[in-house]
Amino acid sequence: MKYAFHLKIREGKELEYRIRHQNVWPEMLDLLKNSGVRNYSIFIENQDIFGCWECDDVDRTLRIINDSDVNRKWQEYMSDIIITPSERRTSKGMDEVFYLP
Repeated sequence: MKYAFHLKIREGKELEYRIRHQNVWPEMLDLLKNSGVRNYSIFIENQDIFGCWECDDVDRTLRIINDSDVNRKWQEYMSDIIITPSERRTSKGMDEVFYLP
């Protein structure tokens, strides 16, 4: 299954967002991999962030991520540069309307 999300960066924090994602904590990378996330990409345009990844079971993957202390710490770390409310960060995702295999 594919999962996608959209977030907003606070004005003037675009460079900081890029820097932090060039240095993602090893324990966060382990959490993502161990929860089943693969083929994860994040795209940025101005203050808009679009992310997408694949996994076998979205509900299981999100449960593992959302229940993790590592994720809670990462979300706190990113909260000074992200505008989008925390409950949307890894909860619902975006609806897929087109796919070209």
